[in-house]
Amino acid sequence: MPTPRENFAPRIQVFAPHKASLPPLGPYLREFWRRRAFAIELSRFADKAEYLDSKLGKVWLVMNPLLLAMVYFLLVTVIRGSASKTSGLSTLAHILIELFTFYFASNCINGGALSITAGGRLILNQAFPRALLPLSSTISAFWQFLPTIPVYIFVVIIGKVFFPHTEIPGLGFNYLWAPFIILCVGMTGFGLALIFATMNVYFRDTNKLLSYMTRIWLYSSPVLWRPEILHGWQKIFLYVNPLGPTLSATSSVWISGKSPTLYELLGCLFWAIFAILIGGYFFVSRERDFAVRI
Repeated sequence: MPTPRENFAPRIQVFAPHKASLPPLGPYLREFWRRRAFAIELSRFADKAEYLDSKLGKVWLVMNPLLLAMVYFLLVTVIRGSASKTSGLSTLAHILIELFTFYFASNCINGGALSITAGGRLILNQAFPRALLPLSSTISAFWQFLPTIPVYIFVVIIGKVFFPHTEIPGLGFNYLWAPFIILCVGMTGFGLALIFATMNVYFRDTNKLLSYMTRIWLYSSPVLWRPEILHGWQKIFLYVNPLGPTLSATSSVWISGKSPTLYELLGCLFWAIFAILIGGYFFVSRERDFAVRI
């Protein structure tokens, strides 16, 4: 029979390196789904903590990309001196909606990349599927993205009131594709967040390099330029970009006033599924090693 001293002896938990291998996926996915509320509550807590000391609070969710869009608009049109009033409004609308969409994916990736190293205490003290941490960052990025859509619609309505001959279309059935496109952006961002979260555990400079990679990615995506400028074989640059098809589909729906093409839809689906599968394998096969590396 154990003595009282043995009953209250501290339990020693030993963390040892694991080889990269997948755990049983059935139990893992069921536990991941069962604890989805944890990811939602964690994202709410992170949102409150991020803007706790800011006087404007969540206004910066809209102001930051809006001001950045105005800067890019000045660089693209006004300084170049090639924009009329109607085409200038169309260009501004394009930059706004594309920048809002790109920031949604960028926030998924940047937040997810830090989620594991920032959640070190949770990982060391609690047993749960670690993929919930990047998922919480994706949920936070989605809630940050939603307020930008009414701002975009407001800018377009004001523009059409003062410039009724603008190229921007009115409401139509093409906008029914918007939720599908947003879902694909979120899935792609979540899959890439899993990859960069894993890389950041092993190489802490990943997060620093990611900011430069994101800026280059922005310039190479159809945000500051229209996808229509690519012709023939040049369109390959659009579809090898993980966000190329979704941004092109966004331009089709919000700017051109038409449904996405079949190639755009297939590209959206391909990158969303591919990012989830590759990112999920890369992350889950190594997550048992995180406690040792943090």
